[in-house]
Amino acid sequence: MKKYLFLFSFSLAVMLFVFDNNIQAHALTFNQLPNTQKSDQWTVEIDKVKSNDPHAIKAKKGVYQTYSMAIKSIKNDASDVRIELFRDEEDSTSKYGIVNSERETLNRDDKEPFYFANFPLSEKAKKLEVVITWKEKGSDRNYQERFTFSQD
Repeated sequence: MKKYLFLFSFSLAVMLFVFDNNIQAHALTFNQLPNTQKSDQWTVEIDKVKSNDPHAIKAKKGVYQTYSMAIKSIKNDASDVRIELFRDEEDSTSKYGIVNSERETLNRDDKEPFYFANFPLSEKAKKLEVVITWKEKGSDRNYQERFTFSQD
């Protein structure tokens, strides 16, 4: 009987610990990197910073973490590509722009993807939105896709 109570108490303590940790998870965190999302046209991959550049932005504990991002065209060749990163803003419906960049062309057979080597993301952020705007080869029509990375 004592062993049973001990095991029950230990299990209850573990359950409370796990429950408590789940409640405190308020910010967007990437438990597993790389974190990838795909559509018919694009692959967006968030990963750890791979550069050892001494001038690169360094993570600041309690304020922001740093990540890298690679974006590849996997279907049609794209021109006039614009990529913007936004995060949510605490107590606001507005989104905060982190990075934006443009590239004249991004072809599906490019060996080098569109790459952000190092960008900061607030530890308070709950969502990261990647907005890609482009034109298909030979067309004047704009296309846009959004990829949202959020806490689970």
